[in-house]
Amino acid sequence: MRLVLAIVLVLAAFPVRATVLDDHDASRLADVTEAIQSFEDEVVSALHHLPADAGQLESYSYVKLNLEAAHERLNNILMQVAFSIYMESPVDESLILTVIHAQLLPPSRNYLIEKKDAIASMAATHPSNAVFAAYSARANALLGDRAVPLLDELDRKIGAPRR
Repeated sequence: MRLVLAIVLVLAAFPVRATVLDDHDASRLADVTEAIQSFEDEVVSALHHLPADAGQLESYSYVKLNLEAAHERLNNILMQVAFSIYMESPVDESLILTVIHAQLLPPSRNYLIEKKDAIASMAATHPSNAVFAAYSARANALLGDRAVPLLDELDRKIGAPRR
């Protein structure tokens, strides 16, 4: 995550021209990825403090892996958004935006929904476990209510006719 933020900051030093996506878009993506990283860190911490119960270890690991996968996917999009913002050539920017719009955002949206649902399924299989219920609610808030709508917004923004 620090590497991605460092790249965004380095790219911010270059001259800026009008772009489809902007620093605010990259910042919002970075905020979501940081929130997912924080959530992932909390799950890892809980995982390290569990008793030696294989079922619980597996369940917590499952949540962690789904968060990690969502985090990595959003980092990939963040890097592409950052690159698109600081491209010197409008043709290069257009190429990256086309890849983001056609190749990254639609499957990433579905992927994040799958990850959110996978975490919710863990809560459903452990209905008496308040921790998994909280994890499910938090995953829904982060992935379903923040990340997916943000990807939808970026998709609309990129897909809007450019002049």
